[in-house]
Amino acid sequence: MTMLWDGLEEVAGVAEGTRFRLFAQMPELEGFSEPETVRVSPRPGSIAAGPFDGAMRVVDAAGKAAPYEFPYMPPYQGPVFPPARPGADGHFDHIPVGSRQFLAAHMYGSVRFVLDIWENYLGRTVAWYDPSDGFVVELVPEVDWDNAHAGIGFIETGGRVNQAGTYHPFALNFDVLAHEVGHTLLFSEMGIPGFDSLTPQFLAFHESMSDMVALVSSLHFESMLDDLIDQTGGNLYVLNWLNRVGELGRNEQIRIACNETHMNDLATLRLSPEGEWIDPSGQDRNGHHLAQPLTGAVFDNLVEIYQDGLARRGVIPPEMDPRGWDREGVESSLAGFQSVHEGAVARNRDAFIESLIEAREVTGYALAATWQRLSPAHMSYANFAETFLDVMAEIGQGANLRAFAENFQERGIPLHSAPLREAPPPRSAPYLARWKWLRRRGASPQAAAAPEALLDDPDAYARVYGMFNHKFRMQL
Repeated sequence: MTMLWDGLEEVAGVAEGTRFRLFAQMPELEGFSEPETVRVSPRPGSIAAGPFDGAMRVVDAAGKAAPYEFPYMPPYQGPVFPPARPGADGHFDHIPVGSRQFLAAHMYGSVRFVLDIWENYLGRTVAWYDPSDGFVVELVPEVDWDNAHAGIGFIETGGRVNQAGTYHPFALNFDVLAHEVGHTLLFSEMGIPGFDSLTPQFLAFHESMSDMVALVSSLHFESMLDDLIDQTGGNLYVLNWLNRVGELGRNEQIRIACNETHMNDLATLRLSPEGEWIDPSGQDRNGHHLAQPLTGAVFDNLVEIYQDGLARRGVIPPEMDPRGWDREGVESSLAGFQSVHEGAVARNRDAFIESLIEAREVTGYALAATWQRLSPAHMSYANFAETFLDVMAEIGQGANLRAFAENFQERGIPLHSAPLREAPPPRSAPYLARWKWLRRRGASPQAAAAPEALLDDPDAYARVYGMFNHKFRMQL
């Protein structure tokens, strides 16, 4: 059987692609001061100044005071900074770190790198744009805003001053950029629910899966695999850059993937008919908080695959085999568990790296295949979990299904013996994008409108998208 991760470096011609330098984590963090050179799929010479590849263009707006918010949408018409330009060899890895042009190159390179990774898992091009229509996605690296978001035809980022008083532009935060790309992937693969079929769990699912896109994508930096094993001694439940999503400082991050949140903790959280989150507890919680149980369960499943790989490779002795342990069991035996791991790392580093790559690839492929089978209408976590288990069974993870199911159930995510699933809908994101693009230019939208099954009215996308409340997007 050919492993899912075999030959990944050659996917989509990336081995011959264009070089960029990317920070796997914020450069102010210890151990991450130097960017890593990666290759993205467009060949050298095919990416113009901007960067601009025919489908995406960095528009480095000068003094853009407000983020895009419907009906204020691309294209940006104001002044811009000089673009990042390729070298004579067609690559962008010559641009000095700290320059304005590096900010632009870093944003484009990060977005394209994430798309390459997930187009491999999905097995097809992500249809969030259609250059043949003249529709070009804008990447805006700096807005006067403590936030970041993605929408029809754009991704744009602001920045934040962390607790230590250091300003962090989110265009240099790979996790944040990958999270926003995650939203575009989900809109493309699943489409948009009709307003009457929108559920709070659909909105929270979007946030959870976008965090998982960032987490899995981060594991594609070669230097990070070694660093992660060194940081944790092989125990992925130790707090580290992987499970601290959107790390901003030594003790500061946006969310934690290895959380212990249970659905019962959020039982009173609900969504108003106008799309506002209502939290009777007074804690001002929202869709990001509701996402945490699902994120935690999927992260636990990734760790299960990783630990299974270690056990199969003979790295962990049978008496310390962690497969099937619950979180309490792992934490209560943490000292001995980590001691065994650390001793094993020195002797079996390659096996640890191989197990980590295996967990990354199985999880990435399973998530992508699950999205392609789900309908956004009446979305529930139970529906996701059941579909995810089906996919895992199909790709050879049958021995771990019981542990996977328990990880969902321990978070309060129910499983049913005979789930009823709707057929996957046609992808609608490119049609929605073109509908807005055509409407702005006075053309008839009828030919480009998305299927009626997914839209209650012509403005359904704007109504649903408006519920991704961006004032909470970067909340700690």
